[in-house]
Amino acid sequence: GTATQCPACHKTLPPGATACLDCGWVRVELDSAEFDAQPIICTNPACGVANPPTERYCQRCSTMLPSAPGTMLLGRYQVEKLLARGGFGAVYLARDTRANRPVAIKDMICEDAEEFNTRLTFFRREAEILRSMAGLAIVPQVYDFVHEGQNALLVMEYIPGKNLLEIMEENGGRAFPVDLVVEWGKQICDVLEHMHSQSPPIVHRDVKPDNIMRLDDGKTIKMIDFGTARDIGRSYKTRLAAKTRVFTEGYAAAEQIIGKPEARSDLFSLAATFYHLVTGKPPEGFYTGRELEALLKEPNCRIPARDRWFYELIQINLSEDVNDRYFSARQLKADLERRQVTREVICPACRHVNPVRSPYCSKCAKPLTDPTPPCQHCGKVNRMGSRFCIHCGNRIR
Repeated sequence: GTATQCPACHKTLPPGATACLDCGWVRVELDSAEFDAQPIICTNPACGVANPPTERYCQRCSTMLPSAPGTMLLGRYQVEKLLARGGFGAVYLARDTRANRPVAIKDMICEDAEEFNTRLTFFRREAEILRSMAGLAIVPQVYDFVHEGQNALLVMEYIPGKNLLEIMEENGGRAFPVDLVVEWGKQICDVLEHMHSQSPPIVHRDVKPDNIMRLDDGKTIKMIDFGTARDIGRSYKTRLAAKTRVFTEGYAAAEQIIGKPEARSDLFSLAATFYHLVTGKPPEGFYTGRELEALLKEPNCRIPARDRWFYELIQINLSEDVNDRYFSARQLKADLERRQVTREVICPACRHVNPVRSPYCSKCAKPLTDPTPPCQHCGKVNRMGSRFCIHCGNRIR
C-alpha cells in the first residue's frame, strides 16, 4: 500500500508522493514483506534517509548502514531492533543465542580506515573502563568486545527501561523526589570517584539525565554511554592542553567548553543533572548556579528548609571557578550521606578552624588539601584550591 508518513522524519506525505520534501527520503519499489519491515535510517547526520532493510549502503549517500533486524552477528547475536544511531554507529537490541539472553550491541560503523583506527582506540577504551567497574551495580556489564577487520562490536548488558530525561518529558517535566535523587547521586559519585582515581584520571564528560536509565522497579538506575570518557593526561602540560570539545550545553563547565576538562568538570555536570531532576527545568550552566545563589539569599526563599542543603550543594558545584566546587566525588558523596554541606575543616596540626577547601591552614600554614600536579613554570607541587603557585607566583588555574 501507499505510505502516508515518511519513515525517516515521520512527516505526512501527500497522496502518491515518491519523495519527502522535508528530509529527502526517496521511495523505492519494495515487495509487501520488505515494505512492512523496519526501514534502515542512514547514520550520516547530513543524510538521514530511510533505506529498505535489504540495503547495506545508503542509496542516497553510500554510507554504510546499521544491520537490519534478523541479522546474525558473529554467528551468535541476532539483531532484534535498532535502539539508537549517531555519528559513532548504532546500538542494537539483540539476543545472545548461546546464552539465551537479551544484549545491547554497540556497532562502530566507519568506512574510512584511518578514522576507524582512531575511533577503535576510544571504543576499546570504553570497554576497558566498563570492565574496570564490573563491581559497581550501576554500570552495565560487558560481555564481549570483538574487532575483526573494519568491524568492531561492544556487547553489553541490556538495560530495559527509559532514561530519566524521557521519563520527565513524558510526565510533563515533573521532578523527582529529592530523597530519591540523593540516593542516585551517591551511586553516580562511586562511578566518578573510580574514574577520577585512575592514573591518569578519566573524565566522563557527559553526565546528564539522558545517560541515566531507570529500571522498571522505579528506583534502580544504570549509567550508560561511556563513549565520551577520556583520560586527561599524565603531565600538567598535557592536562591543560585543549582536547576534543565534547559537551552538552547547560551541563558543561566553562573549562570543558573550551576543551580543557578535569575531574571537577564532572562534578559540575552532576550538579546540573541534580538540578534538572529535582526541578524539572533544564540547567543553563553556571548561570543556573548564580540564580540559585541569589534565590538562597532571599529572606523568604521558597526552597523547603529540609532540602535547602541539597540546593546549596548544587549551587556550589555549579560555580564557574573550578576551585569553588568540591574537589572530589568522594567529598561530594560524603556530604550527600550526611545530608549537609561541609563549610569548615579543622587543621590536624594546630586545630584551627579554616573555611572548607582552603589549601593551607591560615594559622600554621599546614597543607589541608591534596597535592596538585607540579607547577608548569617551576615544577613544584602546590595544593588543590591554590590559584597561584606559592613558590613562583605562576597562575595555576
